[in-house]
Amino acid sequence: MTKLHFNYKDIFRAFRLGFSAKKIWVGFEGLLFGWLGYMVLGYLAYLVSGTGIAAVWENFRLLPMPDAVAALPAFNVGGWILWAVGVVWLVFAAMTAGVAISKLTYEQLRGDEFFEVKEAWKQALKSLGALIATPVLLGLFIVLLLAAGLLLGLIGRIPYAGEMIVGLLAIPAFAVALFVVYLIVVFFFTFTISPAVIGTTKSDAFDNLFEVFSCVNDQPWRLVWYQFLLVVFARVGIAVLAFFSVKALHLGRWIVGILMNVGEAKASAQVLYKLDFMINSAADTVRLVLPRWVEQALFWLPNWVHSGFAWIREAVALPSLVSSQAAMIPNWSVMVGTILFSIFYHAFILFVLGYGMAVWFSGNTLVYLVLVKKKDERNLLEIKEEEIEIPEKLEVTTPAEEAKPTPKKKAPTKKKPTAKKTTRKTKKG
Repeated sequence: MTKLHFNYKDIFRAFRLGFSAKKIWVGFEGLLFGWLGYMVLGYLAYLVSGTGIAAVWENFRLLPMPDAVAALPAFNVGGWILWAVGVVWLVFAAMTAGVAISKLTYEQLRGDEFFEVKEAWKQALKSLGALIATPVLLGLFIVLLLAAGLLLGLIGRIPYAGEMIVGLLAIPAFAVALFVVYLIVVFFFTFTISPAVIGTTKSDAFDNLFEVFSCVNDQPWRLVWYQFLLVVFARVGIAVLAFFSVKALHLGRWIVGILMNVGEAKASAQVLYKLDFMINSAADTVRLVLPRWVEQALFWLPNWVHSGFAWIREAVALPSLVSSQAAMIPNWSVMVGTILFSIFYHAFILFVLGYGMAVWFSGNTLVYLVLVKKKDERNLLEIKEEEIEIPEKLEVTTPAEEAKPTPKKKAPTKKKPTAKKTTRKTKKG
């Protein structure tokens, strides 16, 4: 069992705990499943809004975004609903993978280095209902309180009496509004720490919600500070792994190109080798176009944040060999190779993001262990799981059988001892 300090020092273990093939693979699977669902729903959203598939592919490739290109029409109501469902699908797919990563981390900290990925996914899928119900229940309660505010607004429209009623209820209304703000904060943390709670304690929705409230109430500053550290750690981990992975791609391209490009003569500077063409064409299928409202939001951030985003984009930039891909008509084998390279590029991106997910959810597992120790004086690593013994055979009796009187057993009768026949020997004479 790993001995923790139960303070901020433990959060730095997230880099090492996240750098695990099993956890990166779980993060890869969760992101792949979520991204495929988001992509399908994003294309459907544009189709419902009257935009063709070719136009969406030309602008977004495999990651459609709303309100990102001025040339395309905006979503209608159906398009926004489909896109919102795609976002929810992606979020909960990532959170389900987060439960599995938290379970792997928890068992690793308890000393089980060989806990299987299959068992972690089984636990995550079994707890899917609690994972979804936690933010949904809290969100419905927030909506209910906001609806009460709308009802108060309708009451305020009553002539003469409405103004007085609103004035009398001003202080309670302010208290409710302040409580709603508090619930929104808790709602945000249900997406960050809930997977760790479920992965370590196997809690249901109400227990999970109680633990989130308890962490926010009892340890708010530690929770916020640790979450800030994990955001920094996850981004640094993604950038560092992406930087070295891109360098590995350049190295592999150089080694393979030594012999693959032998004998190919360039007719002009605009003509690419076959390998270069496949790499550039595959890289062109990866495109990220942010919505305009996201770019406007990023505009107000400090300069050092923009520098950080630029550094990450440069770190994850895919190899680009020349600016032009013209003057080459590839044959069918080159096109097949381009498709395979494109699949590899997307897998490479999911691999890098999977490490970020492993760092984030492994770190949140450490955060929850530290917070439970601080607020409840409990070390969850020392708690043994209850072993439930299942009887081999259960006797089931019907009500009719229970009503019948049980026959009395006769007491065993004792047998009387039989007299032994004795023979006497008489002496003659």
